[in-house]
Amino acid sequence: PAPEHARHAAVAAPYAHVTAPLRRLADRYGAELCLAASAGQEPPDWVRTALPALPAEMAEGSRRAHQVERECVDLVEAALMQNRLGEVFDGYVVDVQEERPDRGTVHLYDPAVIGRIDGGEQVPALPLGEPLRVRLTEADPGHAPVRFTPA
Repeated sequence: PAPEHARHAAVAAPYAHVTAPLRRLADRYGAELCLAASAGQEPPDWVRTALPALPAEMAEGSRRAHQVERECVDLVEAALMQNRLGEVFDGYVVDVQEERPDRGTVHLYDPAVIGRIDGGEQVPALPLGEPLRVRLTEADPGHAPVRFTPA
């Protein structure tokens, strides 16, 4: 039996939680499978026919969610940095494009911003995992992400 007024310690208020089916699509199907199994019945046809496509749908939903999250962070980073064009920052190279080793991703120490870097002729091969001083060349919230060149 559930307590009359369940309280959540962190919220310090009555609290109840369920997983939103639209957010956790797999949970919706999992719940139906559990309900059928606990009742000793076969799962509904709509569940069984949807199961083969579910992993791909979940992967695509996750990919889109990560893309939206990254674009939101890019927007905030561009807004944060837009008045600092031309400044030099300390960072380190966290990714280098295989086909273009002069291009990659740099992570600043302070502020904690991640942006694209183009070494061009100045640095034909970015030093993956190494510290690098970089100059901010682009920070436009309407055209994120921020961009750097080696300083």
